[in-house]
Amino acid sequence: MRVALASAAVLSLVLALATGILSAAPAPQDQLYQITSPRPNAEVRGSVEIVGSARLGPEFQFYKVEYAASATPDAWVPIGELHLEQKSNERLEVWHTTSLPDGAYYLRLMVVRQDGNYVATEPLRVNVANTEPAPTPTPEESPTPTATVVIPTPTTAMVEQPTTIGATPTPVVEAEAAPTAVPDEGATVSIPSLGACARQFVFGAFVAAVLFIFAAVVFLLRRFI
Repeated sequence: MRVALASAAVLSLVLALATGILSAAPAPQDQLYQITSPRPNAEVRGSVEIVGSARLGPEFQFYKVEYAASATPDAWVPIGELHLEQKSNERLEVWHTTSLPDGAYYLRLMVVRQDGNYVATEPLRVNVANTEPAPTPTPEESPTPTATVVIPTPTTAMVEQPTTIGATPTPVVEAEAAPTAVPDEGATVSIPSLGACARQFVFGAFVAAVLFIFAAVVFLLRRFI
């Protein structure tokens, strides 16, 4: 009877510990919070799209985007409303800067957990320049085409009456340059994560240790009963 009760207690402990390990922190790929656009020290004007990711897996509650002037870096002002959906490489918010004076500002993304705690990105510095004209892209110079002159070769004919022989110029066709393929800069190489394998290995080792202890407890109980 005592052996059966001890066995049941040890199995309950093993199941509880296994459940705690599997329901611990979510996988690293479920936790990502970052701003990818605009870039640091970028010059912005008008309505600015803020792009990035805001994910915390099951712990996610909501996220928001804030800004602060460089003169008051601790006075954060929310941009828009609270967002209840997680985002991955998408538009997080639109920042309307027309009512702000030109100058340096900071942006940050704050993601709040279910328990009220939060994580935030490092302040991202940008420069608002609504009164300055947008830079005009420099046009590329096109090469000046070179005219090709074809001189016909005169032909002399020995005839009784004069005959006019006109030489027909040969048309020159200029071959068009084939477009050069541009490599896709957005292509990325995905590298698999080893976090899942590491967790499975640790969990297996833990279960093996617990089973070994359980066998030892059962052996001792049988020996002394």
